[in-house]
Amino acid sequence: MIRTKPLALSLSLFFCAASPGFSAHAASGTETGVDEGMAAGLDMMLQNSSLLRNGDNVWQRIREGFQLPEVQPDIVRRQERLYAARPEVFKRSLDRGRKYLFHIINEVERRGMPTEIALLPIVESSFVPAATSRVGAAGLWQFMPMTGRQYGLEQTWWYDGRRDVLEATRAALDYLQTLYNQFGDWNLALAAYNWGEGNLSRSIARAQAAGQEITYENLRMPAETRNYAPKLIAVRNLLANPEKFGLRLDKLPNKPTFVAVSPGKHMDIAIAARLAGMSTGEFKELNPAFNLPVYAYKPGRQMLIPANRMETFEANLGKWNKPFLTWQVYTPAAGESIGEIAQKNGMSRSELMAVNRLSGDAAAGRPVLVAMRSPAADTPAIDTTDTALPERTLIAEASPRTEAPRDTTPDYARAVKVENPARVLVASAEPPHDPAFLKANLAAPASPATETPAPSATPGEHTVAAGDTLYNISRRYGMSVADLKTLNGLSEDVVRLGQTLKVREQPAPDVFKATPVKAETTAAATPATVTIKPSRTEYTVRRGDTVFSIAKRFGVNHTDLRRWNSGMKTARLQPGQRVIVQF
Repeated sequence: MIRTKPLALSLSLFFCAASPGFSAHAASGTETGVDEGMAAGLDMMLQNSSLLRNGDNVWQRIREGFQLPEVQPDIVRRQERLYAARPEVFKRSLDRGRKYLFHIINEVERRGMPTEIALLPIVESSFVPAATSRVGAAGLWQFMPMTGRQYGLEQTWWYDGRRDVLEATRAALDYLQTLYNQFGDWNLALAAYNWGEGNLSRSIARAQAAGQEITYENLRMPAETRNYAPKLIAVRNLLANPEKFGLRLDKLPNKPTFVAVSPGKHMDIAIAARLAGMSTGEFKELNPAFNLPVYAYKPGRQMLIPANRMETFEANLGKWNKPFLTWQVYTPAAGESIGEIAQKNGMSRSELMAVNRLSGDAAAGRPVLVAMRSPAADTPAIDTTDTALPERTLIAEASPRTEAPRDTTPDYARAVKVENPARVLVASAEPPHDPAFLKANLAAPASPATETPAPSATPGEHTVAAGDTLYNISRRYGMSVADLKTLNGLSEDVVRLGQTLKVREQPAPDVFKATPVKAETTAAATPATVTIKPSRTEYTVRRGDTVFSIAKRFGVNHTDLRRWNSGMKTARLQPGQRVIVQF
């Protein structure tokens, strides 16, 4: 009996099978009000001012926000010597990070965190996004499975969110912010990130019982944790003064290196890479979250394409007239061996095991991916929905909103989960074990995303909303990216929140449409001219405050905050200092 099924049906089924834990988490969340437009506007101001300040160099942008106080100076000096003794190894880590750092520093600055946090993947994974530790931690930020799930990182047969550059970065910064809120100190937050908040809480309780001051040095912790924050501080020091340590850093341009897109259909990884004009290896470096050689489409899931290859991808996608899939799902029968499955599907045993990351025979009822025998003749239409996904850009992106944690989380581990509005909460895609369950749910449709049109200024114009990209704007109006850029005299692939673009007068009805991130808007009205008298106040610095976090609190530019307080060493704010803020 043939036990294969069209991949489109299998994927739709798996994506409809919700994980109880994930669903409970989604249901229990309560949304807090966030002025997303204002937050995104502040992000844009921060980036524009950084371009003027640092000569278009991400390294200098990172240096500007260094805030961590030094702990364990002896360990820091030792780590500095270790890094400096092997400059080629250190530089390789930095070179790998060039793909990801623009996005990471954007997110770190958005949250008002010390910019040393953007360098933490050097300590965790040496900027290898596919890295997996011997204890099972994975990705740039080395999430353990349980912690990853707690912070919304989906882990399924198809996809591991711990290796998703965008999602894992969001989750890591959510986690670190939660730890800082709990412990009130960034170095202690780092220790908890490495050791666990429960362990650190118990160590703090022991120190308090002994009448000791709660400092990094006074707490009992394992050697790995003891060295953890000092390692990051040593990395910070090398970047702050590379010449001192014999390092030479090439300029890192302050612009996006990749764009997040969705083709709206399942697709071979090899075909996606080919459409973008890049090797499969290069594609996987940006997209290591895909466990199988298939981009498994679902609402909210995107692939990353180099910014300079987006137009190539779009053009080739439009011209592609061959099947997008050469794989299908096969459910093994009881007692069926890997060798038998491989032979039945025209594959070698080793190839089948490599594709499915198997170390032994597959369990009965557990799906495996096999080569499709006749893609041209047997492949059904794979574009199972005509609703496209939210496109995301690293520029016109809304601020995260906060969601309450599940009540089932232990007190010491309770976390405030920050959810990106561009993300769509979806059911788990974990394949079910029971073949009967597969058959019973083949007809279950996936819930399509709802399209939310971007606000339009006048006919023939489009106002850039949070989440817009040139790709989704061009698709909405039936244009190519090249035509849209030419019409507006654009030389780069970057759009800015509130920017007005010339477009075709009416959206084309039959084109592949993309859904921009939903953002609350108010009815347009001509504002009355008002005169705002500048006001001035003084803010008393509290523990953990940074120039970035204070600027964000008052909705001002952090460069203005530095200018208003030019006589103060704002790079090292101390509790009790008074900072001038103008409105």
